[in-house]
Amino acid sequence: MLGITVLLAICVACCAQVPIPQRPPGFAYAGGMASAPVQLEAFLDLMCPDSKAAYPTMKQVAKEYGASTLRFTAHMFPLPYHRTAFISAQGVFVAAETGSDMVWKWMDAIFEQQDDYKMPRTNDMSDTQIIDKLAKVAESIGVSSENFTSQVNNQERMVYEDARVAWKYGCIRGVAGTPWYLLNGVPVNASPNWTVAQWKQIIDSLLKQQGVFVKETINDSSTCPNHEKKCDYLPGKFECCTKGESCIPNVGCRC
Repeated sequence: MLGITVLLAICVACCAQVPIPQRPPGFAYAGGMASAPVQLEAFLDLMCPDSKAAYPTMKQVAKEYGASTLRFTAHMFPLPYHRTAFISAQGVFVAAETGSDMVWKWMDAIFEQQDDYKMPRTNDMSDTQIIDKLAKVAESIGVSSENFTSQVNNQERMVYEDARVAWKYGCIRGVAGTPWYLLNGVPVNASPNWTVAQWKQIIDSLLKQQGVFVKETINDSSTCPNHEKKCDYLPGKFECCTKGESCIPNVGCRC
């Protein structure tokens, strides 16, 4: 019995190993710097409607702060129940071979045409037909359709492994759906419909704590007693901090 237990433990340990990515995971938008004081990561599925809704705002947030203050990194996390999600995720890595700007052109194009690749429109299509259709999208943004087709049609090519490792990387970071956000490495329960202003509410709080100047916003404290301070720790969520408590973004009032 003990031998079986040890064997199972070894099997689990072996199966739990995740390949080390050949490059740092994810794709940084607009030259976002690794030294930026705010690191915003989003795990996206190109066939997920919520990812599509969140994606434009993520880019706007990055532009709002600039590459030296905030780095927005997009990670591929193709969900297994979304048809064509894994194939379109491979396309990101094919596009990346042509240039970093192609990553965002590919994502722009796929999100724009997302409905064409979701069920039920793809119910009667084979994987080969879907790949051929996506190859035309690749050609439209300046990526060779022949190169695209040959890469995503071959499980021995690196883009297949890259997409698999990207998904596994998300799993070890605790990702369970899309879009999934990490702000300086910590999960944020943000809505896909958050506006730039709502993101600024929490990001500005982080920057102020680091001594970075940000334009002050006036918060209405009338909802808290006079001797307590309103803590807007997340957009739409607040607590009233008593004496000795600090307002911590993403958490609330804590001593």
